[in-house]
Formats: sequence, structure tokens, C-alpha cells
Amino acid sequence: MGRGLLASVVSTAESAETFSTENWKLLRNFNFYRLFIAALATALVVSGESLPPFGAASPRLFSYTAFLYFGIAGLSVATIQWRWLAFESQATFLAFIDIILITLLTHASQGLDSGIGLLLLVSVAGASLMLGTRITILFAALATIALGLQVNWPFLTEGEWVASRWNIDGYNQMGLLGIGLFATAAFTHFLARRLRATEALAQQRGVDLANLSQLNELVIARMHSGVIVCDPGGVIRMMNKMAHAFLGHTSLDTEAQTLGATSPELAQQLRHWQTRSGGARGALHTRAGYTLLPRFQAIGDRRDDQGVLIFLEDTDIIKQQAAQLKMAALARLTASIAHEIRNPLGAIAHAAQLMGESSSKNEDEARLLRIIQDQSRRMNVIIENVTQLSRRDKINPQRLMLANWIPEFIRQFALDGRHPPEMFNCLGITPVAVCVDPDQLQQVVANLCTNALRHSPGFSDQALIAFKTGLDADQRPYLDAIDWGSGVPPEVVDNIFDPFFTTTPKGTGLGLYIARELCEGNGGKLDYFPGDNGVGSRFRVTFARAEECNELAVTSL
Repeated sequence: MGRGLLASVVSTAESAETFSTENWKLLRNFNFYRLFIAALATALVVSGESLPPFGAASPRLFSYTAFLYFGIAGLSVATIQWRWLAFESQATFLAFIDIILITLLTHASQGLDSGIGLLLLVSVAGASLMLGTRITILFAALATIALGLQVNWPFLTEGEWVASRWNIDGYNQMGLLGIGLFATAAFTHFLARRLRATEALAQQRGVDLANLSQLNELVIARMHSGVIVCDPGGVIRMMNKMAHAFLGHTSLDTEAQTLGATSPELAQQLRHWQTRSGGARGALHTRAGYTLLPRFQAIGDRRDDQGVLIFLEDTDIIKQQAAQLKMAALARLTASIAHEIRNPLGAIAHAAQLMGESSSKNEDEARLLRIIQDQSRRMNVIIENVTQLSRRDKINPQRLMLANWIPEFIRQFALDGRHPPEMFNCLGITPVAVCVDPDQLQQVVANLCTNALRHSPGFSDQALIAFKTGLDADQRPYLDAIDWGSGVPPEVVDNIFDPFFTTTPKGTGLGLYIARELCEGNGGKLDYFPGDNGVGSRFRVTFARAEECNELAVTSL
């Protein structure tokens, strides 16, 4: 969320900068128009040619005004380019200059009859568009006053005797032009407000669209599924991080990368899907060690001539989710059964204890009581093991370094005093990180060690159990628990993980079964291998990768 707000602020700042740049561009373009008008007047003066009515009333005033106008317009090119003054200051100043100098050019060219006064309409309209404030009405008022001074200039300078020579048409033109100036200022002010409101709305929509685009990219990047976007030619336009990891694609630059070069098998499935020529969706084995299930979605109405969206699902995650649903139901059922059995079992054990305290019993009765007590304890152990099945769907996966965890496990396992730490050995402990619930890993490895000690000779200063870590062929981390005991007979290897299967009279047959279920609940697995040279056993716990902790945390909710 914080990142989204930051993106919004950045986008708003960028939009404000873009808006300011556009204003300066408009001021620069309007100054080019001003420079063009001044250049025409200056060229007329420099040529020395007489072109009535321009400059006919006062050639000297026309010349001075033209040169001044051209100089100010030329200097404004630099001030606007380098933004030496604030935008509003320059726009306001140049608007006043336009009104004053165009009025002087009009006065030097026989007044309103020359038509130069009409340029005031353009100046007022330009100022209204650029500034967009009520000050533009002031420009219209100043322009009207300037025209009034120009029309009444003979009366102000020569006196009342010129009244007989007043031109009534001049007042008509001044009045009409003044009305036009105010109408232009008002209309352009209203138009500028509408344009700015529309531009602000468009900018806000642009900010929203940019934020939505960033949000989509963030969501796609954090998806637990691989996502690839291809054009009709099979060129990859976008690929999220999970797709890179699934396909073993090391480069994050997807420019000009084709799907065929990245994954030929996936490209072939895409062609079958586009042409509907068969080839059902099948498992895809990648060089990174993943087994994926691709899903294709056309971007548009047709498959063959538009882009396609490819989703890559890890089949291991799908299997884990299905297994977790199955085991959740099984755990609830077994927990209910165990609860119902525990109550009568407790009553039987208590009754046997009371009978055992009685002194009036013969040898046969004592033997029967021992049988009842022994079998009650065994049933209680079975119930405790069964209730542990409900823990499989309640995992707390964490990133764990096996090199740090193994010494701590050995220390805790030896706390009871019956298992000295010297009976353990570490072979090839590598710094691999795994994703697992530490408590459940403790239970699994403790069960493996207990089984190993049960089938091993007594401790005599030689290690009975060894731990080894590494990466398997699929680059998944593992932990081996190795012993040199009697091993597992070949005829029962296929049954050692079955529930209630045991080779010892006092065993419950649930230890290895629960250990395997806990491993699978953590996204891993538990396998058995014969020991080296046929001596002992090797149990391998294969873990989920450390980067898969997010997926396990989500599926365990």
C-alpha cells in the first residue's frame, strides 16, 4: 500500500511538471507570433518603402515602436527559454507590452482605420488562454481604455477647436472593438477554465492509469503462478519472476526473447492450443527441476492473430493443496475417533489401577491386570500418535539453515541423558536454507533417530547416527539420517510407511507414517534408501526450497 501511495505522489509530481512545461511551450509559441508581427513592422521600416496606412500618421513613432517591439520580443525568446522570470510574471508583462505597443502602432497608422487594432483581440485572447485568471478582464479594459485614448488623442492634445473635425465612425469602431475585447476576454477565460478542468481530469486519469499499471505489475510480480505474455509471433513481452524461476531463465531482460528459445516444449503446446490441433494440456518438465501445468488465455476474441497470456502452475503445489484438503478431513475424522476412544480407555485404565491396589488377588489376576495396563498404555500411545495427524494442516513454515539447526537438535535430543551427543556424527553439512516448520521437523528427525537407535547396537564410543545435507538432482535441499544398524528387510521396504505396520512387538506402526505426512505437509517428502554396502539405513527428508515459504504459508491458511 505504501508503495502505491508513493507511486501516486510521484505520478502527480510528474504530471505537474508536464503541465508547467506545456504552459511554457504555449508562451514560447505565442512569443514567436509576437516576434513575427514585430519583425514585419521592423522590416517595413528598414525597407524605407511607404505602405499606407502603416506609419502614415507618424512615421517616427511607428519606427520607434516597431524597433522596441522587435527588441522586447527577441529578448523574450531568451527569458522564456531559460525561464529567468516566473511564468505568470512574464505572461502578464508581455500582455501589457502588446496592448501598449499595438495601440502605438495603431495611432501611428491613422488610427482604427488601419486595422492594426484588431491585433489586440489576439493579444487579449492569448493572455486569457495562458493565464486563465480574472486579470484577463483587466487586459480587455486596458485595451479599451488605450483605444479610447487613441481616438480622443487629437482632442486631448489640440483642444476644442478640433471638435468640428471629430470622426464619429472612430467612436463606433472603438465601441465595437471594445465590446469584442471584453467578449473575447470573457469567452477565452471560460474556455481556458474548461480546458484546464479537462486537462486536470485527463492528468488525474493518467495518474490513476499509471498507478493501476504499477499495481498490476506488482500483483503479477508477486503471484505464485508463472505469468508470460506473448505476441502472436511468440515473442515474449512480459514474464514475471516466478516464470523466470520455473523456466530456469536467468536473464530478466525479455526483449526480443522468443518462447521457442526459452522453452521449446511450452512453445509447442502453445501452437497446439492456437491451432486446436490436439495436444491436450500436459505436464511440462523444465530444466530448473519444476513440473508445470500450463494454461493459455487469449488476449482478445481470437487465438491465432492476437496475444496470449500463459499461466504456469507448479504441479507440486497443486498436489500439496489437494493432499492437504484430504488430510484435513482425515485428521478431523481420526481426532474425533481418538477422542471417543480415549474416554472409555481412561475408565478401563483407572479401573485396572484400582484393582491393582487390592491385596486380595492371586497370580493369575495379577497377570491379567498387567496385560490390561500394558495394552491400555499401548492404546494411549496409538491415540496420541493419531491425534498428531491433525497437526499436518497447521504448519508454520519458516526459513531455516540446516547447518545451525542440526547441532541444536543434537543438544536437545541428548538432554534426557540416555543419548550422549557423541553418538551423532555430521557428514558434509552444507549451508543450505530450507522452508519447514521447525517443531514438526524436530518431531520427524527425532522419530527417525529413535527408530535408528532401536535397530542399532549399543553405544561404544562410535557414532551410531550421521547427518548429511545437500541438494538433490532437482536442486531441492535434503537432510539424510544415516545409521549402521540392522537395516530394513527388503521384503518389507514397500510397507514401512503404511499406517499401523510395525516389525517390533511394542511398536504402533504410526511413527514413519506420521513423519512422512508431516514432511508432505511442509511441501517435502520422506524416502528410504538402503545403507552403503547393504549396511544400515538412510532416510532422506527432502524440503521445500527457501523461496517457496510464501506459497506454503498461503496454502496452510
